[in-house]
Amino acid sequence: MRTIYLFICFLVAFGLTSRAQDTVRVKVLGKNLVTIVEDGAKTDVKIGDSTIDIREGRNDSVKIRVGRKTMVVAEGKHGSKVDFDQLDDQGYKKWTGHSPKFKGHWAFFEMGVNSFANVDYAGYDIPAFSDYHGSNYLDINHNKSLEVNINLFKLSIGLQERKHNFGLVTGLGLNFNDYRFSNGFTIRNADGYILPIPIGDPKLQKTKLSTGYLTVPLLLEFQFPKETGLWMSMGVIGGMKMGSHTKVKIGGTKSKDRNDFNISPFRGGATARLGYRGFNIYGTYYFTPFFRDNRGPAMEPFTIGLGLLHW
Repeated sequence: MRTIYLFICFLVAFGLTSRAQDTVRVKVLGKNLVTIVEDGAKTDVKIGDSTIDIREGRNDSVKIRVGRKTMVVAEGKHGSKVDFDQLDDQGYKKWTGHSPKFKGHWAFFEMGVNSFANVDYAGYDIPAFSDYHGSNYLDINHNKSLEVNINLFKLSIGLQERKHNFGLVTGLGLNFNDYRFSNGFTIRNADGYILPIPIGDPKLQKTKLSTGYLTVPLLLEFQFPKETGLWMSMGVIGGMKMGSHTKVKIGGTKSKDRNDFNISPFRGGATARLGYRGFNIYGTYYFTPFFRDNRGPAMEPFTIGLGLLHW
């Protein structure tokens, strides 16, 4: 942390020397990357949408604030001492001069286990499937059927004037799903229908279906008192399919088939999250059938997982 502080001080010193002003802007390709404002004993460093406050304290100490977290570095006879603290609403207002805004949770990284609900092969009765009725060829291995979410953008909208623990959260994310088949089948698109393909090779190591979606949530979030660190949210989540493919690995040979497989191009569902500080558990259930227009067996996907690295 001392290295970061020294680097910031260097930027301040460089800016004041080169521009002799209280405000220094560091631009890259014509855009403001860093803005540094020095006002007496206080220095504000803005990097993108994030602000770092640096103040000089008593007895050769330095106070640094990032969000609701503060750090005090004090020089003593036996070296530097570092103390950390969490600001409440009053402390935040004292630091910044304004009340804190509602800040929702939309985890940067999530990982979960995939499955299907309400699986029904009975309605998918066409002659090409007469040999596979009752085979449950889309059974999956849950231990290896995983979801990964990378949520890139977040927007928090507070719904209270005085308190700041209740509001709406939306954003944009990337959703990747693997459905690892537990039997020796893969699938292909034949004449507009999903056709199961048996794999009889004893060297079969892996057979799976993968999908990718662009996701947009709309969540209603309630945060318990700050000292508890607890929060919960629920709402709806929509997705637009970016792509899908099957993958089969036999021995050392891999093969992929990129196709839409009649998978629904858009989907919508319900999601709920229960969190503690930067971690949460979540569940998502999509009401949209996995395959569209009865072009495959009836089923609805759902996921239970863990989120972390909130921002």
